[in-house]
Amino acid sequence: MKKVQLIFLALVLFASHAFAQTAYNPFTQNIHFEPEPSPAGFECGSTQTVAFTMGLTTAANATDFINNPLTVTISVTGFRLVGTASAIVSGSYASNFDWAFDSFDPNGTIVGTQKQTLIGTGSNPIFPDPLSSGEILLSIYVPETSPISTVLAVNVNLQVPGYMQQFNSTPDDNESTQTQTYCPLRISGTLFNDRDSINVSVNGTPISDPDTTTMYANLMGPNNTVVAVTPITANGTYEFLNVTGNTNYTVILSMNPGTVGGLAPINELPGTWVNTGEDCCDKTGNDGNPDGVISVSVTNFTKLNVDFGIKDPSATGFLPVVLKNFFVSEYNCGGLLSWTTSQEANTSHVEIYRKESTQGMFRKIASVKSAGASSTEKVYSYLDAEVSQDATYEYQLKFVDLDGQYTVSDIKTLKLDCTKENTSINIFPNPATSQLNILYVTEADQADLTVEVVDITGRTILSNSKLMKNGGNVLTLDISSIATGTYLLQYHDVEGLTVGAIKFVKQ
Repeated sequence: MKKVQLIFLALVLFASHAFAQTAYNPFTQNIHFEPEPSPAGFECGSTQTVAFTMGLTTAANATDFINNPLTVTISVTGFRLVGTASAIVSGSYASNFDWAFDSFDPNGTIVGTQKQTLIGTGSNPIFPDPLSSGEILLSIYVPETSPISTVLAVNVNLQVPGYMQQFNSTPDDNESTQTQTYCPLRISGTLFNDRDSINVSVNGTPISDPDTTTMYANLMGPNNTVVAVTPITANGTYEFLNVTGNTNYTVILSMNPGTVGGLAPINELPGTWVNTGEDCCDKTGNDGNPDGVISVSVTNFTKLNVDFGIKDPSATGFLPVVLKNFFVSEYNCGGLLSWTTSQEANTSHVEIYRKESTQGMFRKIASVKSAGASSTEKVYSYLDAEVSQDATYEYQLKFVDLDGQYTVSDIKTLKLDCTKENTSINIFPNPATSQLNILYVTEADQADLTVEVVDITGRTILSNSKLMKNGGNVLTLDISSIATGTYLLQYHDVEGLTVGAIKFVKQ
């Protein structure tokens, strides 16, 4: 009987040894900021570093990373993660993991997935393998506009695979640290040469000295006296430091600097310059009253992008392009744009902008290459097919030269009525005063078009012919010398495919 008991005990010991699990205990510890924050916390707009130690406290190497990887999740609160995940995370132990943003929280969480063997401490507990642990560093940014005393926290959590669970120590799987923001409140913005009236946003090229005149930003307090004055810097920006929270301010743009403690200066621009708009603080839209004055309500966070726009109307025609005409018509239930230039030099391209009647902003829909240099008439056209029936649209052209300078056209309106049968010819304007523009669209390589102005008696008053090329073409008639009244514009091509007449009124 005793012999049987000994045999049974040996079998139990053998089975226990055969199914024993290797000890694994991944850990994280010693999380801290480098350098540590001041008693007030971290300043807004600064980049900081958090560091922690990670590794294995057990002897064996963790090799099953393909099927059962260890993962580490780093979550931040109040901070912002700027850059790629692989660039944000560094340190001697970071190379053991592939780093990626969490798809559910890409702005605040980075996940590291084990990609290679994790080295254990080895068999000598007094002198563990130096590769068994190491430091991980995370670069984190304190947003400029953080409210005062915003909590800034970092949490590290290990997700341990099943085969490590038996010996894993849960308390050392989590680490966290936190501080807060201290942010001297400020107001800042940019002065733009905002020559582009295509959209309602305040933008353009930063400018500091229109007509070589220094411009100033004047900060007015709630009692309507000047509390600070600063010149617009060479890069077009300005900034007021240490403003007071929960206070309503006004910023005045002027060539006249105010006196601290005094009344508001006259908001005056040099020469022929005018205000185009002001915006706080999202770089979208404006305050609806272009007067060089904008209200800024500071609560408990900094106000950025308090922007001003100005332009010199007398300079809008300086570009080396002369626009002879621009009109828009319906063609095959689309918006057909056609414009003619009588002179071009140094031109690059024309950007086409469209705005629906229900929307507040123009949007760029296409770009057409310009001639570059020409002293003769050039005709351009573009068919906007991405429009809807029974809708009203506005169009504007932006002429850009090779130096990046630009000017814009007048705005043209088109209301689509797709129930009408369109012809390949249209006239603009109607009624007309001094000139009549004939827009002709052909799919042929070229077509010889003849037009005649006929009065109510059937007498031909004017006639003209032009060889039309593929696409949109414009033929202009000078009707300044004919009497006021109603006329017919008769037209036909040589092939006889396009024949008809359109009534128009001469005013």
